[in-house]
Amino acid sequence: MEIEKVRIGEDRSAQHESVVDEVTNTRLMDFPVQCSYRTTMLEQPTFHSHSGYELYLCIQGKGHYIVGDRMHTLGVGTFTVVGPMASHLSRPHLNTPFHRYILAIERSYVEQLCVEDRECLMGIRQWLPDPESDSIHTQLNAQQLMHLQEILVQLEGEIQRKQPCYPLLVKSLLLQLFAQLGRYQAKSSTISMGGNDTQKQMVKGILSYMMEHHHEPLSVEKLCVQFHVSRSFLFRIFKANTGVTMNEFLVSIRMTKAKELLQATDLAITAVAGRVGFQDVSHFCHTFKRLSGMTPSCYRSIHRSM
Repeated sequence: MEIEKVRIGEDRSAQHESVVDEVTNTRLMDFPVQCSYRTTMLEQPTFHSHSGYELYLCIQGKGHYIVGDRMHTLGVGTFTVVGPMASHLSRPHLNTPFHRYILAIERSYVEQLCVEDRECLMGIRQWLPDPESDSIHTQLNAQQLMHLQEILVQLEGEIQRKQPCYPLLVKSLLLQLFAQLGRYQAKSSTISMGGNDTQKQMVKGILSYMMEHHHEPLSVEKLCVQFHVSRSFLFRIFKANTGVTMNEFLVSIRMTKAKELLQATDLAITAVAGRVGFQDVSHFCHTFKRLSGMTPSCYRSIHRSM
């Protein structure tokens, strides 16, 4: 996993007019950590800045993320950290689904985490942009994307539900997030190991096929026929190039799609389960609760209230 810190070759004198995002600033004053999963149009269609750090994880879609005079590529698994008061704007491609997690953290809260423990300082500082760069950008593989998404799902739920001791749990989850990022960077050479270019292109095709047909009954046998490979070969190259099993990846896609439907439609839970490829609604509800920490009905109720 390589962290991008090189500036693009643009005229540094071409600065963007930016507005201060007072909505986010106000939320950070109420509670220093804010996390949300978004599938709708951009809430900030112009260049803006805010007082805290912004951690931006792209789940689905393509486009660009402009920070100061740098332009980052957005895609599945891209992870961007924007520094305080840095002017930024995401520019997703039109007419394509664009799903992302946005985590905002108040600056003094992050600084306090670094003060409390030397290990925290070393683990967190490497993911905080310096004033000269404004942002850090990296590409996660499928395994890393799933792990970070799981942490962000829990963060979002804790902040929204505000159950007893939730600030302590939020702090714990943030530390887990930075620890996982540090582990990915330290083991990037191992995690990114895979087959040759032909195999990698095949795995990309399999990933695209699974995302497009996630709502259908997908079996290993069907994928073997589709891509003209043996069962053992398919298992081996998929795990080697993504770090996860095909079932883990498929479940992750289906959960993401289920959240979209729960937020955007009034479909019954049974209908949502069917739409994302679950034949058994009880299995769907159990899986959803295990991965998101709440039932589908509770998830819908929380997001509707927001």
